[in-house]
Amino acid sequence: MKKLSFFLLLTGILLSQPLQIDVRPRIIDEKTVSIVVQIDNKSKRTINQLEGFINVVTDDGNILKEKRLIIIGPNDPALLNNMTVSRSVKLDLIDPFPSYKFNVSKITFSGDYRVYTYNPKIGFYRVD
Repeated sequence: MKKLSFFLLLTGILLSQPLQIDVRPRIIDEKTVSIVVQIDNKSKRTINQLEGFINVVTDDGNILKEKRLIIIGPNDPALLNNMTVSRSVKLDLIDPFPSYKFNVSKITFSGDYRVYTYNPKIGFYRVD
């Protein structure tokens, strides 16, 4: 019974994601696409600053373009636990239609002077 409860606890920890990132492309016209990045904070911490890069990726995995996007800047309100924030950016439409991915490069928490980055596979890790 102890092994089963340990296994269920470990599975719950591995399946829970502290940040849920959703990237949605919206075609505006023949030449422009709007990329909406939505981030749900499930980390149980208040986020003061969050920025990253939108990557334009082809079907074979090549990165065509990279665009910096500040989700929460120094003058924006903090993102509390169980809250959502979204930002959008307009890019040129590429043929054939690529996929878009957002990678977090910098994140800071309230009351913590350290700077972190985020990877969905391993979570938060300190970069400074």
